[in-house]
Amino acid sequence: FFISMSCVPSSAATSAFATTTSGRVAVVTGSNKGIGFFIALQLGLSGLFQDVILACRDASRGQAAALEIQKSLSNTRVSYAPLTLGDYKSHAHFLNYMQDTFGKCDVLVNNAAIAYKGSDPTPFEQQTKPTLDVNFRATVDFTEKMLPLLRKGTDARIVNVASMAGHLSQLTSQDLRNTFTSDKLTMSQLQDLVNKFEADVQSGLHKKQGWGSSNYGMSKLAVIAATKIWARQEAGVISVNCCCPGYCKTDMSSQRGIRDPSDGAKNAVIPATMENPPTGAFFQDYKVGEW
Repeated sequence: FFISMSCVPSSAATSAFATTTSGRVAVVTGSNKGIGFFIALQLGLSGLFQDVILACRDASRGQAAALEIQKSLSNTRVSYAPLTLGDYKSHAHFLNYMQDTFGKCDVLVNNAAIAYKGSDPTPFEQQTKPTLDVNFRATVDFTEKMLPLLRKGTDARIVNVASMAGHLSQLTSQDLRNTFTSDKLTMSQLQDLVNKFEADVQSGLHKKQGWGSSNYGMSKLAVIAATKIWARQEAGVISVNCCCPGYCKTDMSSQRGIRDPSDGAKNAVIPATMENPPTGAFFQDYKVGEW
């Protein structure tokens, strides 16, 4: 499997950008290539950030990407910081680095993820836990750790890179759809739902129970649900949105995507930079879409 990256706003969107720039710090996970690279580049080009941090697991690629992006920017510092999504000690070390270096975080883009290739021989039920552990559970842990720093941010925002694969339509059970979309759903309940999906897959009952048949899709559905929970929890403090970058030409798609990753990145950059952003929204095709 591969780390996913997710896409710079058009000139037409630039005028709608937020205006507070002094000392703002953005973090983009999984940003050494693909969509994440272009998210980091476009955030830098927006002029809204003093620092853009590339949070990646591969030090050499992360440092090279930071140097490459820095070439395009004169008023924004671009740097690499180690982060292995799914290694909770790494999450804590990254938090300590941010606390000691900046004391806050203004924008967090959760872009890092994994996906098994369709040709991967690993049985479906053995792909379930690794996919959920990184894409959902680790994203939740990392974000929860970062929340105190984001609450100190100026015009603070979280953008979670999801996917149309996370669409509600994958659930054949209307009861499950109602549960996931309830405005009373808590993070603990969401984690229990994800655990139930995993258990039902292991028992061979997931289809009978009304779950979808994609581990990646379920992981992203859970990320969208988590976005809405955080949006309610942090209302008036942090705007929390998610997006689908589209089917992009990246390593995750084996370069088969129809959209350039620089265009896909726009779907994350718009909610990260626009003036008066919504919260709890799902962006696709450069506007708010339907889950």
